[in-house]
Amino acid sequence: MSARNGSEDILVAGRRQFLKLVTVTAAAVALQACGGSNDAPTTSITIDATRFPQSVASGDPKPNSMILWTRLGGLDANTDGTLRLQVSPTADFASVLVDVDGLMAAAKHDHCLRVKVAGLQPGTHYYYRFLVKTGTNTQASSRTGRTKTAPDAKANVPVKYAVTSCQDFIGRYYNVWAQVLQAEPDLDFILQIGDYIYETTGDPSFQTVGSTRTVSFADTAGAIALGSGTRAFYAASSVSNYRDLYKTYRSDPVLQRVHEQYPMIGIWDDHEYSDDCWGATATYFNGLKDEYNPPRRDRAEQVYYEFMPIDDPAITATAALNKDPSTLWPNNVLYRRLRFGQNLEAVLLDYRSYRPDHLIPEDAFPGKVVMSAPVLIGVLGQATFDVVKPNFGPYVDTTTAPWNAYLPALIPALAQGYIQAGYAASLAPAKATRDLTGLVSAFVFNQLITQFNAAVSAGLIAGASALPLISQATYDALPRGIAYLHMGKQAFFSELGARYAVVQPTFDLYAQYMQATGQYNQDPLGEIQRQFLGNALASDATFINVISTVSTAPLLWNLSTATNLPADYQTIFKPNVDHWDGFPQGKQALLETLATRPGVFLASGDIHASFVTVHKTAKMAMPVADFTGPAISSGTFNNFVESAIAGLPGLDATQKAAANQALVQGLEQTLQYSAPTDAPIIFADTRQHGIMIFAVTKAQTTVDYLLINQAMVATDLTQNPAALAAQFSKKSFSLNPQTGIVTPL
Repeated sequence: MSARNGSEDILVAGRRQFLKLVTVTAAAVALQACGGSNDAPTTSITIDATRFPQSVASGDPKPNSMILWTRLGGLDANTDGTLRLQVSPTADFASVLVDVDGLMAAAKHDHCLRVKVAGLQPGTHYYYRFLVKTGTNTQASSRTGRTKTAPDAKANVPVKYAVTSCQDFIGRYYNVWAQVLQAEPDLDFILQIGDYIYETTGDPSFQTVGSTRTVSFADTAGAIALGSGTRAFYAASSVSNYRDLYKTYRSDPVLQRVHEQYPMIGIWDDHEYSDDCWGATATYFNGLKDEYNPPRRDRAEQVYYEFMPIDDPAITATAALNKDPSTLWPNNVLYRRLRFGQNLEAVLLDYRSYRPDHLIPEDAFPGKVVMSAPVLIGVLGQATFDVVKPNFGPYVDTTTAPWNAYLPALIPALAQGYIQAGYAASLAPAKATRDLTGLVSAFVFNQLITQFNAAVSAGLIAGASALPLISQATYDALPRGIAYLHMGKQAFFSELGARYAVVQPTFDLYAQYMQATGQYNQDPLGEIQRQFLGNALASDATFINVISTVSTAPLLWNLSTATNLPADYQTIFKPNVDHWDGFPQGKQALLETLATRPGVFLASGDIHASFVTVHKTAKMAMPVADFTGPAISSGTFNNFVESAIAGLPGLDATQKAAANQALVQGLEQTLQYSAPTDAPIIFADTRQHGIMIFAVTKAQTTVDYLLINQAMVATDLTQNPAALAAQFSKKSFSLNPQTGIVTPL
């Protein structure tokens, strides 16, 4: 046997460190040994799940290498352990290609170990196990993992793989994974494209709490307390919190079998750190407090690397990892590309690490005017502005008379509203002063006057007199512009009108203006990652599967003809601008880049729904398909919309029923009807869980959507294969590499 191994600690701020990753190389000649090892014949090897409580995993397959992972259990929190690794071409370990001992499962990394095994053969199945000495002639073994290297880049072979995302554990079962195991046992690999874990112990707004499938933190003092009363829960912040999540999720026997059966290629989205995050900034408090937290981001990344079988560009077949702390956020590089024979290049993009804030801040003052009449005239031209200006709102300039005389009264009124919404009393006056200085919606201005006058009438403001409202004649004569209000921002410190449910025409116009004036950069990838993508598109593979963790599907609610709803709702909404829809010009630039070569297609997730979209605009050389995949188990998009409808303001029972019909019962039809003609959604399913299975050959790529009704997620069918299979349906599509045409099968 010959083996090379080495390791380097990766220091992270203060006491935190990344786990060691060791590189070993398979011997040219297999070892022959009794019982599948080079021990004395009396050595006893027994599978012991308590020693390997999260079993094993493999990932990032390349033609000649593979990452192998395990975690050693049963040790004191401060005691290091050592492991032995065996890799064999057969499940019985009659011969071993790698047999290396003394691999460190360090306490500082929660006894996790990643090993890169090099010197393997392309397109080949291998079997592996980890062993720990338990006595003089006894060893405990992990269960055996099976993995498969990538085919050689010159091999014209079919490639079959799954794309998956969003596998919430709380109150939910992994029926989808169980069906994959029995229906697709020979997948070459799995692309896990985000939300492998959810960072909370049970957010009642979207997680099913109260079942036996629960998550708890040992270190609640190090967590973020959210909610209150019976709706209280925690979000992970400490290293211990994030580790508890991975250990709990990976305790599931079905998920363990998935990792034992297939190599996995992972990329993070938001929940690996924090819901709807951008860079190191979370969004739980919607602007009520500063949520920029680089140390928390680093801790989340540390644990992701500890528990996921991820390769690293710094690792080679002859040198151990030497990762510098400066490569963590904001300089992390998880985006990467992997080749699978002649026909497939997989390109994984990191959407979260480098993106800017959402265009409309959650703490935006609804009355703040962001596009004045002169600005709109400059963007639209006078003739167009004159036609559309009734859709905009009148505004006043509070730096001029007579409106500045109102400020001593209205600033305290607005500040009090902020305090009542939960904003810090010490900060509220300054924010109110900033928000009311300049151009302010006349509608909101009158609302504040009305609130102030009500307080005067109630005797709450001693010595004050009521203020006159803006008269109708003055109101009608005021200039018109776009305030945050006109993009859907109706409440203080809220995700509605910021990340969700924005008015599409005004939002897109504002986004265009901000991009053109350099005030907002619609590039969530960053310059270096865009260069990486450009280089990847030069691949000579037949197909290039670009992974975007969030969808490019043009999700719109066109309610412009819904006369049974109030006038304010009779417009077109974007339901989710945390996705690429939040970067309209940036999304178009991405699609135009992808359209420069045949055979490129997108796979995406995060939205908890299934969509097949074919983008083709005048500036695109050829169509680009986006296959958006459903959630493994997290609540469906339909669930979320249904919950949101219940909280819509200004609707009576009849109007809520109409909104429910359009946006819940008929959600798929609404989305498909609303999609633009140059980006039709040819398939939509918002109410089923599932997974996408891709089969790539020289001639075509086929995509199977394996789907199961959302009602089944709370029922454990994993032990009943026949009942499980009966619950699944399938939708299939083919993609032509030369034309980009998608055909339903």
